[in-house]
Amino acid sequence: MTYGNANPHRWGVASGAALAAALATGAAFLAPGAPAAMAADGTTTTTTAIPYNCSAAASGTELGRSSWVAATNAPASQADAPANALDGNLASRFSTNEDQAAGLFFQVDLGTASTFDRLAMFSPNSPNDYARAYDVDVSNDGQSWTTVAACTGNGAAEIVAFPAQTARYVRVELTKADSSYWWSIDEFDLYSNAPAPTTTTSTTTREVATSTSLSSSANPVTVGDQVTYTATVSPVPNGGTLSFFTAGGAAIAGCTNIAVGTKTGAATCSSSYLSSGDIWVKAVYSGNGDLKPSSSGAYKQVVNLPAPGYWLVTSNGQVYAMGSARVLGAVPTSAATGPVVGIAATIDGQGYWVVTANGTVTALGDAKFYGDLPNLGKHVSDIVAIAPTSDGQGYYLVGADGGFFTFGDAKFHGSLPGAKIHVRDIVGMVSSPNGAGYLLVGADGGVFTFGNSRFYGSLPGLGKHVTDIRAILPSSTGQGYILVGSDGGAFTFGTGVRFHGSLPGEGVRTSDIVGIALTPDDGGYYMASAGGMVYSFGDAPVWGMPNGVGANLPVAAIAGT
Repeated sequence: MTYGNANPHRWGVASGAALAAALATGAAFLAPGAPAAMAADGTTTTTTAIPYNCSAAASGTELGRSSWVAATNAPASQADAPANALDGNLASRFSTNEDQAAGLFFQVDLGTASTFDRLAMFSPNSPNDYARAYDVDVSNDGQSWTTVAACTGNGAAEIVAFPAQTARYVRVELTKADSSYWWSIDEFDLYSNAPAPTTTTSTTTREVATSTSLSSSANPVTVGDQVTYTATVSPVPNGGTLSFFTAGGAAIAGCTNIAVGTKTGAATCSSSYLSSGDIWVKAVYSGNGDLKPSSSGAYKQVVNLPAPGYWLVTSNGQVYAMGSARVLGAVPTSAATGPVVGIAATIDGQGYWVVTANGTVTALGDAKFYGDLPNLGKHVSDIVAIAPTSDGQGYYLVGADGGFFTFGDAKFHGSLPGAKIHVRDIVGMVSSPNGAGYLLVGADGGVFTFGNSRFYGSLPGLGKHVTDIRAILPSSTGQGYILVGSDGGAFTFGTGVRFHGSLPGEGVRTSDIVGIALTPDDGGYYMASAGGMVYSFGDAPVWGMPNGVGANLPVAAIAGT
């Protein structure tokens, strides 16, 4: 939970130029004769006119925390203990376990007087729980405190800069009540921007502090795009490794223990994300010889959804696009391949796969080819759909009898023929986001689940008797699905999808709907007819019929970006 906004404190604040100079040089602008206030516990706090910046960036050398001890006056549970904010794990946290109230504090004993000029509080896993208003206080005896910053919180990463302080104790104290949220800190750090010590010729070994910075090749990026992170250690080390972690302390796959370049001090790794949002990334340097370990501040990588758009593919393999979708090529068909029966988009909307009735797969744009049935020597003529895995590194083909074929990283979890169930009316499938299962739908709206795929309901289970279901579409979270009939009737199941309307509900009469596609944010959907008309619901833009599609009807399928 989180805390409330506070009115700004009326401290004497230096001018913009003086503030910048003070923060750059570490000079402290202290008001002579500043008043001292007595707290309820008998401690005193001195208010001073010190320039500070409540929206700073993490920079400098991160102080080591091995000897730090955290404390609070809030009723934090054992699971939300103050020590959790110092454990290097964004998945654990300190939390007050009660609504924000003026006077609640989080305090750290550094063990010995240390010099620092920045304080950071990160709460990416509790994004609403940032401190709405707070003071930053320092002390050398834990009794007399000096306020060095008074801030109004802005979000899940609170970073405050102030002139360099040398103190043993640091306290963050709330200055305003808020009955809506708790106060949580996933990780608490202090930084120093003092110059790194220089080495001299000596028989005495000296530990040298390092600093680690982090940047990305692009920010923001789109879901599915590859992004490269570069971490740089200063001073340039003669060895050691860098590892990259996301919020929660999870290592980014393939991005741990990367050797640091001894000429550049840098190491890189690349990754992509399957969902949108703000991703917090941190780089950690291992240290080497007399060079001390260090880590970067939390870097916010923004991942956006693709812009809305869709593709239509006709039975003879022609592709048409609207919105952000782009035509990347057509697909040849023949008597041997049979007609096109399905199309599926890549995660970032920059490519697509097309499949024909005999299981021939064509990959276009950034879609990768992982194999097809003719390449395996399989002779079929009843493939009805293609569905990619959640990471786009594989796909499934399904036949009208519920038989499955897997390619790339797609995993086999069973089939209807394998279960001795004999049908010929399967029209579509959905795979689980984690790749551990999938489900099938028949023309009657019956749903079959395999692996860990969850069953949310079916039309026969609701007592509805139909024979014209044409497609199934999953929510992006995997927590539900939509069935669409040839008349444009839409049936939603589960909590992850919403009903945005249907053609019968709009008074539109048709019997040739062949597919449905969600908008990137799940806020709407398109229905495609064999005649080339596309109907929009919810936040789906209204684009109508693509130019030229009438010359190559019927439309076989639709896919959204």
